Amino acid sequence: MTVFPLQAFKDNYIWILLDEASGLFDCVDPGEAKPVIDYAQKTGFSLRAILLTHHHYDHVGGVDDLIQFYPSIKIYGPNDVRVNSVNVPVNGEQPIEIGSNAFQIMDTPGHTSTHISYYEVEKQWLFCGDTLFSAGCGRVFDGTIDELYQSLLLYKNLPDTTAVYCAHEYTTTNLMFALTIEPSNKTAQDYLKKIRHENVSCTLPSTIALEKKINPFFRVNQSEIQKYAEINKVDPNDALAVFSFLRHQKDKF
Repeated sequence: MTVFPLQAFKDNYIWILLDEASGLFDCVDPGEAKPVIDYAQKTGFSLRAILLTHHHYDHVGGVDDLIQFYPSIKIYGPNDVRVNSVNVPVNGEQPIEIGSNAFQIMDTPGHTSTHISYYEVEKQWLFCGDTLFSAGCGRVFDGTIDELYQSLLLYKNLPDTTAVYCAHEYTTTNLMFALTIEPSNKTAQDYLKKIRHENVSCTLPSTIALEKKINPFFRVNQSEIQKYAEINKVDPNDALAVFSFLRHQKDKF
């Protein structure tokens, strides 16, 4: 089983889960159909299932066209009328099996009110949509900041070796922001230098271990971040308040 991205739009990733033995593949959040159709036609492999994390167009925009090619395909996603193409609605703690993959569904609202994530427990793969990014997290749209904070705590409690498959390539900008909040973070400094020096175009997957070291939204209890919050008249001992402040600052960055 191989996981790799197809590029969509400017910075979206459509994650492909390829079962080489069967010639079948699944895709996560196909905002565009063309990259998926082109891949299938080029390789001769066939799309088996679609996994959706939330309703935003850049994640679901390609589904209707894919249905034209694969009319009986299973489409997993949140139980939300805004994702009306879903024919297998799923929710938190619900296990699903797709081929050799066994996913635990995680309710991870915040970015949106019904956002879900897919965690393959044995392989330790996390498909987190727009809730978690490398060195960052998603904006709050119709969810709440408290929900987003709780969702990131769920991720933080996953094994350190978990591979994190985010839906956008935002790592460089996120690291630049992180270093305005925690400028002495040597790991973040070195990682940003590495990305720039090696001209890395795809920084994903990340890992939970790496995110604990570089992601300010995972690090609200670190002293330098607490001092930054206190200078800005935010209670440094209120983790949710610090988290909310960081998200507000990132919105303006």
